[in-house]
Amino acid sequence: MRKRQLLPYIQGRPLPSTYQDAIKSTVSSFQEAKRTLDWFFDISGFQSSEEENDLPLPDRQKLYIFQDDDTFPPHLQTIPWADQNANIFNFTRLYDTIVLMFHAYYLDINGVEKLGPDGADSMQALEDRNRTLHSEASDHWWFQPDNMFTPANVGLRDDWYTDAVFAQQQFTGTNPTTLTLASADWIKLFTQAAQGNQAVLNLFSSAPANSFYVQDYSYFRAAAGLTPTEDITSIPAGGAVHYGCASVALFYLPPSGQLHPLAVILDWKGSLAASVTIFNRRVLPTDPTDSEKNDWPWRYAKMCVQISDWTRHEVTVHLTHAHFVEETVVVAAQRTFPSDHPVYKLLKEHWTTTLSINSLARSVLVPKVVMPLSAFTESQIVTLVNHEYTTFDWTGLYIPNDLDSRGFPLAELDSNPKYHNYGYGRDIIRVWATLRKFVSNVLVKNYPGGDAQVATDSWVGDFCKEMQSSTGAKMSTFPTVTTLDGLIDVVTMCIHIASPQHTAVNYLQQYYMTFVPNKPSALYAPLPTTLEALNHFGEADILNALPVKAGQDQDWLLMAQVPYLLSPDVEESMSLPTFAKQAAADSDPIVASAGKILQTDLVDLTAQLTKISGELDDQTKEYDVLYPDSTAKAIII
Repeated sequence: MRKRQLLPYIQGRPLPSTYQDAIKSTVSSFQEAKRTLDWFFDISGFQSSEEENDLPLPDRQKLYIFQDDDTFPPHLQTIPWADQNANIFNFTRLYDTIVLMFHAYYLDINGVEKLGPDGADSMQALEDRNRTLHSEASDHWWFQPDNMFTPANVGLRDDWYTDAVFAQQQFTGTNPTTLTLASADWIKLFTQAAQGNQAVLNLFSSAPANSFYVQDYSYFRAAAGLTPTEDITSIPAGGAVHYGCASVALFYLPPSGQLHPLAVILDWKGSLAASVTIFNRRVLPTDPTDSEKNDWPWRYAKMCVQISDWTRHEVTVHLTHAHFVEETVVVAAQRTFPSDHPVYKLLKEHWTTTLSINSLARSVLVPKVVMPLSAFTESQIVTLVNHEYTTFDWTGLYIPNDLDSRGFPLAELDSNPKYHNYGYGRDIIRVWATLRKFVSNVLVKNYPGGDAQVATDSWVGDFCKEMQSSTGAKMSTFPTVTTLDGLIDVVTMCIHIASPQHTAVNYLQQYYMTFVPNKPSALYAPLPTTLEALNHFGEADILNALPVKAGQDQDWLLMAQVPYLLSPDVEESMSLPTFAKQAAADSDPIVASAGKILQTDLVDLTAQLTKISGELDDQTKEYDVLYPDSTAKAIII
């Protein structure tokens, strides 16, 4: 662990001596670092807390500058322009000191015992430990703080390991955004792998068209700069070897809508011959479930999928496609729109603390948390992040386009029982439509000349160029806007990324990831290299692959705690209904009128999403993450 080196003016805190103290210390460190960085970004002008404090555009063009350092994608240069000639106050040193403050007492847990389940000899022991920690954390005096085990988590379910719960997470879990209709190539490969398995072959031949979907992580190696057969491994300083995988999971979606995992390629290495493929003994979701608990080879395969998804969720869907992409929108818009422009007015409220939390992510969370927990090395993660950024498809990820391209036809999401369990898809299309209506209500009145007026708006043109430029955001897929509908879509997308999309992939982390066996970040033992070896796996092999051995306690604690740090309840002041209320009171009558309509629409939206949640087969966990009251208006964590 890093030795404390506190300067006299940095307040330290006592070294934790118990598990609960260690949890509290980490939470306090993170919260204090975030508050202080928020303050730094406030006084430096990036995120001013003062009302009506928008600088003139020429000044903002000096303040908001893209930095491209060949590590992370283009982002804000965090040292204000005025500091270049300031002799009295050195912002560079201030920023570095703030970052140091978190490092100084970050996870200082030497001497703390039982940070993880050291010596656990069964999965049941891990479940019992989880229940005990939840009971202790939820049954306390009112003045005692909550911790990551106070809220319920998936490990409290007796059926957390089952095919049904695993499959439902593809629809309503932390990453419900990447399940895709299986291509003809994948169907062909899985058919080849299934030779001799007549039950699976019969299903392939008899299932209706478009019945098979994949979670496809096969691109990981190429995206991270590895060769097709190179092992995914990393060795964090002073830690155990972490093993990763690029899994491919095949799911069957029958007309009844019960998504079912059918096969898993543990780690795609460029060909079937070089990879291990296992098929579920339960070919149909209606097959008997009594063997699931002790089907250790299949449970291991599902864990590999979850490990792959940990990387795609944390690095791609959450960090890159939400945090980093939205930051480029903030910087580009600040550099190109005057403060009285309707697009600027629509977007500015969705930037609250985004820049400061992203700075904290680049300086601390990624290098000190994500990288040490991942099976990818630091350089591979950087390469992967940049790959995911450069391949971000701006218009392709508009929600109507995205759902349709992944095999979820918009016209059938509600009418066809096949899709009734896709809570995210059914919710997010409604949220998109609600936000787009609000944006349209503002922009249509501001552009009475329609397409022709938009096409000649130089501010809009400059924004598009800034997003596309090799010296700006470097986003080659960003559209050149020349129509009113195109502008409405672009602005809706900017708000969507900051608000409902980030909310959907961020705020369920505590529930699904605090119980580490459900979604670990890496394996702690090599993957089997043959199907025969996998078929001999037992419970001990599952345990051996988890961080439950001596010296791995800190990894277990981090895997459990980071999701909790990133999943606080959305405060009312930062919710969509509060944003709508503020918009309804705006001094601009066009914005105020649209805000009043949005208020009513959000009430209706809440009722619709509540109804959808009640229609899902799995009622153990209400799918409420996109309820307007729970949706943050910006990336605030």
